[in-house]
Amino acid sequence: MGEIIQFKAKEHTEPEDKVIGHRISFYTEEELDITLMSLNVYGFEETKFTRKNLRTLDPLYIRKCLVQMRDSGLISTLGFKVINNIISNIEEVTENDYADEV
Repeated sequence: MGEIIQFKAKEHTEPEDKVIGHRISFYTEEELDITLMSLNVYGFEETKFTRKNLRTLDPLYIRKCLVQMRDSGLISTLGFKVINNIISNIEEVTENDYADEV
């Protein structure tokens, strides 16, 4: 007879949570100021961004403007660190984040 081939048991993997959006949080006044500055420099030309209309923007669009500001060389080392801190605090929102609320 031939050899018996052993197969690994199929690993059961949990399906990944579906990402439904992103969340951005600001913790200091400096973070808000740099974000608004980057939006007004690299954002839509016809819109002036303020704290009031900041909530209506997509966090990924804000991230794009922050990355452009960071890479431009227009800001100081402290501003660079603040931008990196804002970008690192952007979170993905999944379907399961709101499962307990239903």
